[in-house]
Amino acid sequence: MPEESYWETLFDVDHVLSQLGIDKNLRDVAELGCGYGTFAVPVARAISGTVYTFDIDPVMVERTRERAQNLRVDCQMRDVTAEGFGVSGVDAVLLFNILHCDHPIALLNQAADAARRGGLVLVTHWRHDQTPRGPSLDIRPRPHQIAEWAQQTGRLKVDGPAIDLPPWHYGLRLLVSDG
Repeated sequence: MPEESYWETLFDVDHVLSQLGIDKNLRDVAELGCGYGTFAVPVARAISGTVYTFDIDPVMVERTRERAQNLRVDCQMRDVTAEGFGVSGVDAVLLFNILHCDHPIALLNQAADAARRGGLVLVTHWRHDQTPRGPSLDIRPRPHQIAEWAQQTGRLKVDGPAIDLPPWHYGLRLLVSDG
């Protein structure tokens, strides 16, 4: 991770939350990869319940805990890719800048397991062009690839077109169904 102050210039967090529909209509939300709390903290302020956020880096977990004092944020060190989210029935699961992983369909299934039926898996990723950060261009998924992976789960359906999230990202809303 780059320095926190630089990292946070790469996102228009309020715009991301607004465009993805992260607001008081959502109760509990799970997030994979808390990082510095860049999203966990504003999401906790935006929703009506608790943010359950997970990271494998103890430094990131501690930083998010510091920033989230007095907010409903449950920040845990956990390898979600190996162990799952460890929560169920949440209104939304956030997979922000993570689906360039080795097993994206498995991760999408884990997210669907954590969400309630009718809930959402909200995805953001780096655009597939030059950006100041992000994974190598050859492993960045395009929106249509994520939509195909979602369909392959048999449990997630794309809810609307890809959403432009300037300056460097796009987003997708995936609806959790019975499968």
